[in-house]
Amino acid sequence: MKTVAEVSCINLLPYRPAARRRRIQLLLWQLAGGALLGLLLGLAAGAWLQHRLDAQLRRQQDWRNAMQQLDAVLLAGKRVQGETAALVLRQQAIAGLQEQRHAWVRMLAALAQAMPAGAALHSVRQETALVRLQGQAVSQDKVAALLLALEQAAPWSRPEVLEVRSAADGTVEWTIRLALASAGRLSPKPGPGG
Repeated sequence: MKTVAEVSCINLLPYRPAARRRRIQLLLWQLAGGALLGLLLGLAAGAWLQHRLDAQLRRQQDWRNAMQQLDAVLLAGKRVQGETAALVLRQQAIAGLQEQRHAWVRMLAALAQAMPAGAALHSVRQETALVRLQGQAVSQDKVAALLLALEQAAPWSRPEVLEVRSAADGTVEWTIRLALASAGRLSPKPGPGG
């Protein structure tokens, strides 16, 4: 007798293997389509991300350019401020020199007006805002008269005697210090009507 294993198999339903082959082919096509669709979606997502990254980089570059332009404007502004400060200092120096020139003119005019007979001026030396006068007089009375005349002719000068000494020839050598007033302090004050 033949055993079960030796019994030949007879396919009673021949359409089943063909249906299985079709299902396997359909599954393979679906897997290939899914892989292709995944690849296309991956490429599309990568392209979209690259586009967004490029847009962000362009925006950052625009900001960098704007910052560089702003830095250039600020640097030019600082340079202009420095030049303006230098011009203001120059203008103040010129105004100071102008005031000092007028102060010297007024001082010399007051000296010419106040110098009494018997007193002689030998040197005039400026020490910042002060003027040191040195000279000779025939007596101490002439030095006192010079001091009073200076006080009357130029009260803003605040005359001050620094030294009075007798010379060998009987004359008196004197040193007086005066304030060299600025032009603003020297201008006459307006009266009640003006």
